[in-house]
Amino acid sequence: MTLVTAHSLDMPGKVNSGPLVKLAIVGRGFTGLMTAIALLKGYHQPFHLVIFDPQPRIDGGEHLTGTGSTVLNSRVRDISIDPDVRDDFRLWLERKKLQDMQDGSQVTSIDHRFVSGETFSAYVYQRFSEALTRRADAVIQICPETVTAIEQRTEGGLNLFYGTHFQKFFDAIFLATGYGLRSLDDRLAAGHPVGDAVVVGGGLYAADRALWLLETGLARHVTLISASGYLPQTHTNAAVGPVLSDKPLPKTLRGAFRFLREAAENAEAEGSGWQGIMNGFRLRAQEVWQGLTPQERSRFKRHVKGVYDSHRNRLPPDHHQRLNRAIAEGSIRVRKGKVERIARNGVLLATPQGLEILHSERTLDCRFRPADLESTLYRSLFKSGLVVRDELHLGIYVDNSGRARTAANGFGGIHAMGPLGLGSLPDIDLVPQIVRQTYAAAASLHAWLADPGRSLVTGDTAVASGRQKC
Repeated sequence: MTLVTAHSLDMPGKVNSGPLVKLAIVGRGFTGLMTAIALLKGYHQPFHLVIFDPQPRIDGGEHLTGTGSTVLNSRVRDISIDPDVRDDFRLWLERKKLQDMQDGSQVTSIDHRFVSGETFSAYVYQRFSEALTRRADAVIQICPETVTAIEQRTEGGLNLFYGTHFQKFFDAIFLATGYGLRSLDDRLAAGHPVGDAVVVGGGLYAADRALWLLETGLARHVTLISASGYLPQTHTNAAVGPVLSDKPLPKTLRGAFRFLREAAENAEAEGSGWQGIMNGFRLRAQEVWQGLTPQERSRFKRHVKGVYDSHRNRLPPDHHQRLNRAIAEGSIRVRKGKVERIARNGVLLATPQGLEILHSERTLDCRFRPADLESTLYRSLFKSGLVVRDELHLGIYVDNSGRARTAANGFGGIHAMGPLGLGSLPDIDLVPQIVRQTYAAAASLHAWLADPGRSLVTGDTAVASGRQKC
């Protein structure tokens, strides 16, 4: 499928406003689609963009939660896709609500509401369509193929290999594969009611699925297994902004979290709540991260990340109340441990006391996982030195605009967007941070492509080996 904005754009080569820069995005979840929007709005030269993804549809937001019915964990006011218009999503949502109302009544403020991934997806896709319509000099093509490798060309640009034996040339490539949820077996995720179910994972999606099993009657009892022992904390009923002093933060991991804990305790004592302190700390998290030694970053991953994630990724108050009520009533039991194996009739759990077998008639694996860095694509990138792993092996080493560092400490034209950069940029898996990064990437692309030392790919030049499609 090719998306064009005017009938004169039959083929990319027919655009007469200058040579088309050739760009690719690998992945079309929220991060990929947001990258496309930022390029359409922030990169002001003609370009031909190909979005690669084997999935049959564009997703603008469901994969932020793993399911279209799951409520997002960010408020309406915090998830605009336009960094210059913070209330863009709220205005879109209010117009939509008014259109849906038959009596013409007014919509009350919805700044602090939480909406589903499906609703946010509709908003993102509409903004993508509008941005594309305004760009008569841009062509966007969807290629439903799996990217298998990327290599640098000696004459400039990148070769991208996809499918079984196809390749294309690009001036720059944006990796937006993010991280995903482990696939759920449909036979386990639905069907007849059972007595005992197990949900593996301690994050937002796991908590939501545990509640879903109970509230749909698909299970009478759920064991929720958290590797860290922590579960998501709650947002406040009334949103609070970032609260943190401007004085320098400690330069050590222990000092930084002692500072954070004391600030949160003071806020709780004053009645303002710890959530504002965490919001403020997140804005300065990169400042702390850059000051840590490799050993401290490793300790953070092993010992601190679980509790940190439970406080930064928060449940809407209603969800948190329902979760706590189910735990208090005994319909949800929380276990700490590492799942060694999932079988058809249960799980093998490693606990401090030893191995234990938990019986289960239905098991949902809701663990978030880092990007699949062992895939054919990423193995080719690491082997070639076009990208390098971050020191925590959570993803790819990047700067603020997502530019991936090469093995030679340079930049070879590859951006790793969103969650792929979690080892370099704390909180880059959250909507506001992803939005800012995509616009920064579009801005940095101008200067890089203008470098006279580079050779632009301006057409489908013949290749010595390989074919092209899409």
